[in-house]
Amino acid sequence: MNIPKNHLWLWLPFVVVVCAGYFIIPSNTFVQELVAFGIMSLSISILSVFFKDWRIYSLVKVLGYVFLAFFAFVKLSFYNQYGVPISSSALYVIFETNSGEASDYLSNYFNGTTYLLLILLLWPIFFLLKGLFRKNKFQEKPLKRAFLYKLFLLLAALGCVFAIHKKFKTENIPYATLTTWDDYLTAKKQLKDALAIPTSKAFTKIESKDIPQTYVVVIGESTSRWHMQLYGYGRETNPKLTEIKEELVVMDSVITPHVHTITALEKILTLSNQENKAPSPNGSIIQLANMAGFTTYWLSNQKPVGLYESIPTIIGSAATHKRFMATDDYNYDIYDGALLPVLAEILKDKSASKKVIFVHLIGTHLRYEKRYPKMFEKFQTPSKDLKFQHEKAIIQTNRYDNAMLYNDYVIRALIEQLRRQDGYSYLAYFSDHGDEVYDTMDFLGHNEYHGTRPMFEVPLLFWFSEKYINEKGSIPKDIGNRKYSLIDFPHTFASLSTITFKGFDASKNVLDSTFVQRKRIIKDSLDYDKR
Repeated sequence: MNIPKNHLWLWLPFVVVVCAGYFIIPSNTFVQELVAFGIMSLSISILSVFFKDWRIYSLVKVLGYVFLAFFAFVKLSFYNQYGVPISSSALYVIFETNSGEASDYLSNYFNGTTYLLLILLLWPIFFLLKGLFRKNKFQEKPLKRAFLYKLFLLLAALGCVFAIHKKFKTENIPYATLTTWDDYLTAKKQLKDALAIPTSKAFTKIESKDIPQTYVVVIGESTSRWHMQLYGYGRETNPKLTEIKEELVVMDSVITPHVHTITALEKILTLSNQENKAPSPNGSIIQLANMAGFTTYWLSNQKPVGLYESIPTIIGSAATHKRFMATDDYNYDIYDGALLPVLAEILKDKSASKKVIFVHLIGTHLRYEKRYPKMFEKFQTPSKDLKFQHEKAIIQTNRYDNAMLYNDYVIRALIEQLRRQDGYSYLAYFSDHGDEVYDTMDFLGHNEYHGTRPMFEVPLLFWFSEKYINEKGSIPKDIGNRKYSLIDFPHTFASLSTITFKGFDASKNVLDSTFVQRKRIIKDSLDYDKR
């Protein structure tokens, strides 16, 4: 049997992986990636020649090419952007990404190399589509295939599948996607069953003061302390908070355990930590507050993408009252000032004497220019401290700093609303992770493959009312340099909120006199201070 020449189009994606991969894929994984993609190409090629009818053959050939070209593009563009193979953890984050974040990726991470790869892989489709409407000699005379030949092809295809299953699970993106998707759905169901309900079996022997209390926990988004005036940044991005700096406890050596929202908040807001990634039962600080007699509120300015759709939404669903302000994705103007009147309404409500209000900001999330009103567009010229002085770096840094300026206004406004209540209260503010904004490398955004300091180093600050300080005593100002990971925030939250439970450890409260500095683990296994 003669393989028709146009059948060789199916091997073009493999040729692109070989040629482009030589320059993009690191040498230690290059050969394995080629073998894995070659096996996948062979299996698709074998499948296509099983069809005798020229129309079906042509259609299968086009679909086979699109399949191979798509995964060649994903593989090469991921290597080009991050320098590492796409992993199950990356796929996990992708599954949680909505259309807005996908658009952010496309708008910020496409470059000349990416466009070239796209062109190389797309143009053959036009030639292949002609085969759907025009016969050639091969298509006019379907080849007779002997039984043994068909058996050989079938065994070869099964051999390809076996090789992928045994040796190339990680390198084969379709296989990895299917298996990771199954794991993802299982994990999500477990989270729903454990965390989306008001109470948790993880908390027992709970004690809490039965006095009027109002606590506000503000969760920032993509906000790195590297661009905050409070932490020594050269621009005045925190004028409002700087005015009351003497009233704040500012922690200046705090990290997040991950640099993606879903993986970070799963640990920061629950009992999941580096020692026990999947505690059974697991519980969140929202459930703890519920069980301690508080009325809880989850006030979010991020799109929920449908109830129980994202992990932060699952965790927030345990609150007594839930309010999602944003219904648009990240490509639209979303301002955190919209949360202020809602918080004011909650604070005025006297039906509950014990309240914990969780405020999830849009913060400084890409696209930065969509996070602040025009009146906050203060920074328009190049920053003198900017390491990379090209046009995109200048524009994006200015936008990020303007978003930081507006974030400063929002946090201060939240504090003033709480101050006017004149009650027993505190406000805690931290960010889930930061962004690299051309601070240490020529890069914008966040990912754990680069995992730079601005991505991991986040703000953590506290404001306490006079009544709170008079009751519990003032917090020493000389503790700001304590090294701390937000992975222990449940214990800090419990201690500050006058809650105790079985397993509570005051030494994990960064503000406590018994605080013990521990290894700060990131990405589940790396010691941040030794990497």
